[in-house]
Amino acid sequence: MKLIANGINSQFLSSCLPNNGQEVDGVLAALAYGQDSDNVTFLKNCLDNKFRLDIWMRHDETVPVSIGLLTKLLKNMKNNIFCQLIPDVMHSKVIWWQGYGAYIGSANHTNRAWWTNIEAGIFFTEEELISNDLISQLEIFFEGLRNIKEAIPLSQDIIEEQKNLLELRKKSGIEQIEVQLKKQRSVPIFEGINGYAKKSSIDKKKEKFKKEWQSTITIIDNIASQINDYRPKWVSADIPAYWHVDQFLHAYYYNQVRQNNNTYPYEEFYSKHERDPNSALMRALSWWQSLTKAPSNEDDTFHYSAPKLMELLAKNKLLSLSVDDIEEMCRCTHATKDHLIKMSTATLGRSDVITLSREERLPLFASWLMNQRNKKGQDIRQILFDILYKEKPKNIWERIFLASMTDEVWIPHYGINSIAEVVGWAQPETTPPRNGRTNKALRALGYPVKINF
Repeated sequence: MKLIANGINSQFLSSCLPNNGQEVDGVLAALAYGQDSDNVTFLKNCLDNKFRLDIWMRHDETVPVSIGLLTKLLKNMKNNIFCQLIPDVMHSKVIWWQGYGAYIGSANHTNRAWWTNIEAGIFFTEEELISNDLISQLEIFFEGLRNIKEAIPLSQDIIEEQKNLLELRKKSGIEQIEVQLKKQRSVPIFEGINGYAKKSSIDKKKEKFKKEWQSTITIIDNIASQINDYRPKWVSADIPAYWHVDQFLHAYYYNQVRQNNNTYPYEEFYSKHERDPNSALMRALSWWQSLTKAPSNEDDTFHYSAPKLMELLAKNKLLSLSVDDIEEMCRCTHATKDHLIKMSTATLGRSDVITLSREERLPLFASWLMNQRNKKGQDIRQILFDILYKEKPKNIWERIFLASMTDEVWIPHYGINSIAEVVGWAQPETTPPRNGRTNKALRALGYPVKINF
């Protein structure tokens, strides 16, 4: 957690931008005012790293976003930059790099705000967002923006209108023509949200999750029905279809989507493949079949990690797992390993050091995780047992939802990606392993899958 106050404490928002190669699931931003400036590198950072950006900005007769920035945003729609304008009442300053961190503060997208103004804001790392239960609150905030019907997509017509308003402002005295300017607007005045977007009930959130989950499982089932026809020689015939699909997607993401500069432009792939995902899938499956060996350790997953997880999470063993067993469970789960490297050393009980390797973190995380309890008093073993064995297999999606997205069952630092992945390794006859990488690979193939499900 870091206070960003520019010259006051020599901490600038530019220092929060993800480095090249940092994996980010997407960028959501709500920035009221903006100008095109080479010194504000937020948009450039998104473009250079091929991050999808969804940004909401302000619209009114004062031209709150410069013509240059509006033009640049619209021009880069082809590069997965999408801008919506909210009339009159937009005033927030929030940037969320999903999977990396978030800034919440006072800085707009202007040169002064990023460098010389006296601004104040907090940058939260991904680990801090999770620890403070801010992820769900950010989701609610941006979902609220999506649901504002008065929001308008940026277009060339809007840019021309803003140009005309800017010219009129230059020709006239601003104070005297305020009423006249408002009459020249093409977009009606928006009086404010004032209870407009109410927080969704848990039932609505669950229904939305169910719909997304089932639609994605349908896509995975389609691939699973064909995967053995494209089985490489080094993949044995007894590998469960869901495991096979997962590792095919793993290989595709890390060897086809990943670029030499360590970027993962899955949104570019999506734009290229969305009209015909089946053809993209056939090409990817043919590539997979042609491989003479595992390109990125998929054979280790088939022959060690996945069977080990199935063994550890067996019904007769799960509730008696030791800390060492939990450590091995985490070591075999891609999403968990990816997450714990982002956790602070202080959370892991080692505030005396700045950095720790993944292997050094695993035993610390396992001990920490074993000591966590949800509001029902359950530990991680009981939570996973309920998901896997408490009720009918067909409703496993609901138990995954409850464990990862409700306050009563959730525990910190073991979220939807870890849970949805590990249950798929444990019960491949019921559900596929699924995490953020699964979603990105499917999206890269052209399927309309949400990255953060």
